[in-house]
Amino acid sequence: MHSLPLPGCPRGGGRVAVIAMALALGTASSMTARAQPPGQLKSLDKDQQVGQVVEVGPGILKLRLPMGGELWNAMPAPNAKIEVTGKASREMLQPKQFINCAVSLDEFGKVTEPVLQLSFTDGGTPGVMAGGLGIAEPGAKRFSGKRPAGTYTLAGTIKLVQGDVVSVIAGREKFDLTVPAEAELLVRSTNVGLASRGDVCEAEGQYYQPPQLLVSSLKITLANPVSPPQPKHKARRPQ
Repeated sequence: MHSLPLPGCPRGGGRVAVIAMALALGTASSMTARAQPPGQLKSLDKDQQVGQVVEVGPGILKLRLPMGGELWNAMPAPNAKIEVTGKASREMLQPKQFINCAVSLDEFGKVTEPVLQLSFTDGGTPGVMAGGLGIAEPGAKRFSGKRPAGTYTLAGTIKLVQGDVVSVIAGREKFDLTVPAEAELLVRSTNVGLASRGDVCEAEGQYYQPPQLLVSSLKITLANPVSPPQPKHKARRPQ
């Protein structure tokens, strides 16, 4: 099962990891480029863009594009658009995880209905925003203090979990959400490290010659649910 980064990581940690990966792969690519002159710059054809992840690791991102096709050494560009989406396990509902969801609030700011869909994200600005799409859009109008009853998007950090009740801190406010067992838990991230062999991917990019590919857009759909990081066990001192 996959694991999200530790909640204490700074915002944009997934993007930093991608850029680091790009730099590592870029070194290998530049060595190849010096060995032989580049040909004409080409773009992946539409029928080449959907495939599978073959290997992910430090400095490694190998994609098979299209399905059953050629193996590519992918290098995300520093400004590449990365989307990693999938399901999350129930165990992800734990303190310090940043979440987004749609909530129905009464005139007193109390959540009135169960949350049936909730997304774990890399982070963001906590608060209550206009619209009940469940994902905080950049520039969305934010409401603090007294607000009219209605449906809003809530972004914040989990403070406490007691059964189906999840307490979320959004700015200076606390909201108690009821998240039933049948709720859909999703992951929306830019962290390529969540991917594993066999995950479906859709890539756009350019290349001079295979297998080196500079990726401008990458969408990965996770096959397995994401789980929280496993606690690190301290090594016992020898007696």
